[in-house]
Parts: sequence; C-alpha cells; structure tokens
Amino acid sequence: MNKELFIGAIGAIQKQIEYDIEVSKHLGRAFPDAFEANLLPNNNILRDALIHILKVEMNDLEDNWIEYFLWELDFGKKRLDVTQHGKEVKMSNAAELYDFLRPLREDENMKIYDGGESE
Repeated sequence: MNKELFIGAIGAIQKQIEYDIEVSKHLGRAFPDAFEANLLPNNNILRDALIHILKVEMNDLEDNWIEYFLWELDFGKKRLDVTQHGKEVKMSNAAELYDFLRPLREDENMKIYDGGESE
C-alpha cells in the first residue's frame, strides 16, 4: 500500500467519525432526552473492514499500532515517541504512522514513550 492511499484511508475514517459525532449532536437537539452516544450511526461494519484491510496491508495484525493511533492517540492529537532500531520516531499523524509501520519491525526491544498531548 502506498503512503498516499494509507493517509487517505486514515483521513476518511477520521472524517466519518467526526461527521457521525456532529450528526449525533444535531439529533440530540431534536431528541433532548436521548444520550448523544446512543444516537451515533451504526456504521462500524465498514469502518472495521477498512481498518482490517489497513492492518493486513501494513502487517499490523498482531501489534495493533493502527488502532492504537486511531483510538488511544486520537488520530495523532496525543503524541507518541517511539524508539525504533535506535532512531526516535514521532507518531503524530498518519504519514508518521505509515513511516513507522513500513519497515519490518522485528526489534523486540522497542522502547515507547507516551509524551501526552502533541504540540
């Protein structure tokens, strides 16, 4: 998978989630007794399929870096610094995630520093 396609796919997932949240907020105004989280569209089937394809293409089925980036790092809003093969790697956007995943990662001693919010 080339870098542009990977970045586009991550961006599409992010845009869909942001759109879904906006829709649930508007529905929440129309249905004030409902919880906005319950008003989110149930479109996780397509999203999960796309994430699985990305994981297969990037050899990330076991390590789950892609899902970590999406959910724990909130699409890079929270920065993560990783030492990979003796080099410090930042993971604050889809391009950096791609660069991190691209090489075969057989280094069992990968050190991770969760630096909190991105600057």
